[in-house]
Parts: sequence; structure tokens; C-alpha cells
Amino acid sequence: MDFKISGGTIGGNSRAIGNVIAWVGLLFFCVSVAFFPKFSYAAEQSPKVIDVGIYLNSIPSISLKEKKFQADFYIWFRWVGNNIDPMESFEIVNGHIDSKEAVVKKKIGNINYASARVAASLFRNFDVSRYPLDKQTLKIQIEDNKLTSEEMAYRPDKANTAISPKIDIAGWHIEKSDSYESVTTYATNYGDISLQNGGKSKYPRYTFSLDLKRGGYAIFIKLFATLFLAGGLSFCAFAVRSDHIDARFALILSGVFLAGMTQSSLASILPESDLFCMADQLCDLTLAIIVLVFVAGIYTFGIYHNGDEQKADRVSRLTGRALAVFYVVANILIVAFA
Repeated sequence: MDFKISGGTIGGNSRAIGNVIAWVGLLFFCVSVAFFPKFSYAAEQSPKVIDVGIYLNSIPSISLKEKKFQADFYIWFRWVGNNIDPMESFEIVNGHIDSKEAVVKKKIGNINYASARVAASLFRNFDVSRYPLDKQTLKIQIEDNKLTSEEMAYRPDKANTAISPKIDIAGWHIEKSDSYESVTTYATNYGDISLQNGGKSKYPRYTFSLDLKRGGYAIFIKLFATLFLAGGLSFCAFAVRSDHIDARFALILSGVFLAGMTQSSLASILPESDLFCMADQLCDLTLAIIVLVFVAGIYTFGIYHNGDEQKADRVSRLTGRALAVFYVVANILIVAFA
């Protein structure tokens, strides 16, 4: 009887020790995964998680007119499994790859690693509502052309994603960069009947973004100096006697010519759009002022022609001052609130 009791005691202690060992093992595994991310690659996940990052070397050009920019960058992927190759299956959805070189592929334990240097042309609907005092966000967006969001997911490698400290974009200041993942839904299955879900398909997307801001008012002054000169020349018409209508019209026509030069310059820079942007507002304001100066010149000439020279000079002087003040204030308001 004593032996059975002792045996039962020994058996109970063994089970208790076994339970303690199991719980300690589970706790050690959880801590290992939390503090050593490499262990998270130990088994393939579903959906497969692919780490991706970008190092931006340069932005060779930005064309607002063509709605595109060029980018030179390194891109890399890390993943587990031998049945996929994200380096070969990724594509740039908002542009196209011009070249892909210096491709590196290797194994780091059970982790696959691949990197390459890419030159790409990317398209962007730039916001030119406040040009040339605008801000822009450039984006590099990639998707996998084989696997859907149910099969894989991108995970931004924020720790290693960066931009070159030597990067210099003429006329722009870099405010910040960011990277994030998302899922894009397309209202088609591209004819692939194996994709159910109501004729829709979902693909994972990785986005690298770069926020830019214009570098001060230098480009604003260069671009609109001719336009403001056009407005100033038209006001000089009021300094000419009312009966010298030919001299007045010569100044007004000079203003029209200079305003036209500015509009032509803007047309060569900005894309075609039905948006009434700040630059358009400034140009149209100047042209409207020139038209008013022309009308005022005709009116005061009529007064002078009727024999009231003093009234003609008084009306001309007051009209010139009023229009000049209105022109300056209107320009300030447009720049401040457009």
C-alpha cells in the first residue's frame, strides 16, 4: 500500500515537472520570435510575407508638362520559400522600368534575399493649383504580377529604407520620405476564371513616397516678373496726356505683348488642364487690368475731345491710382489664397 502511494506521488511530480518544462519552452519560443525577428521566417506563412525596401539614389528629372518623373533607386526583397521570386515578378504600376542591373540573389540561412538597381520612368498627376509655389509628392508603386493579396503581402523594411544624402533636385527641397503597404482592388479578374470574388482581383502594393516643396520665391519672381512689368507698363499710360492716345495705346499693347510671353512660357511648363490655377489667375488678372486701362483711355480721350481737359486729366489720374491699388491687392490675395 505504501509503495502505491509513493509511486502515485512520484508520478504526480513527474507530470508537474513536465508541464513546467512545456510552459517554459513555449515562453522561450514566444520571446525568441519577439526579440529575434529572423525566427519569424522559420516556416512559410500564408499569405507569404515579403519584406521590401528602397534606397533612392536620385531624381534625374521632373516634368510637370509630361506628368512624369525619373527615379534611380535600389530595391530589395527578403522572403522564405523557393517557389516564388519577387525580384522577377514585381512591376511598377505607375510607370515602367527603363533598366534593371546589378541584380544580387543569395541565401541568408533559410531567408532568400534579392536586390537590384533600377532606373524607372514614373507618371504622376501633379497638383499645379499653386504653381510655382507648389508642393508635390512623388511615388514609386510596385505590385507583384503573379500573386494576389490572398497569396502574398508586402512588408515595408522601414529600418533600411532611405534616400541618399547627396540627392539634389534642382528647385526643390525634400521635406520627408515614407513607405507603406496597401491592397489594391481591380474591378476585373482579367479573364482568369480561377479568381472568384465577383469578378474582382486584389493585389498587394508597396509605395515609396517623397514629399517635395519649392525652394523659395526665386522661381516665382523669375516667372512673373515679365507679367508684373506688363501691368506696370499699362499703368504708365495714365501718365500720358489724354489727347496723346497713340502713345497710350503703344504702352498698352506693350503690356499685352509681355503678358502673352508669360502665358506662352506657362503653357510650355504646365500640362493642359481645365483647372483655373494660381498662374492662370495672375495672368488673367493682368490682362483684365490692361483691358480696363484701354477702356479708361478711350473714355478720358472722349472727355478731352469734348473740351474738358481738366476733367479728363482728373479722371485719368484717379482711375490710374484706383486700378493700381486694386491690381496690387488682387495679386496679393491670389497668391495668399489660391
